[in-house]
Amino acid sequence: MKKTKISPACKALAKKKFKVWPSAYASGFGVRCTKAGGPGKMGKKKK
Repeated sequence: MKKTKISPACKALAKKKFKVWPSAYASGFGVRCTKAGGPGKMGKKKK
């Protein structure tokens, strides 16, 4: 299993979106955001 840190941009977005940081929901969101490639690419499908 590869450990990576949550990117600063995704961490900032998670802090804005959720009231409590760190929490399981906010951390999960940050990880998904980082894996997607950043806040600008969240929710966009890969071709």
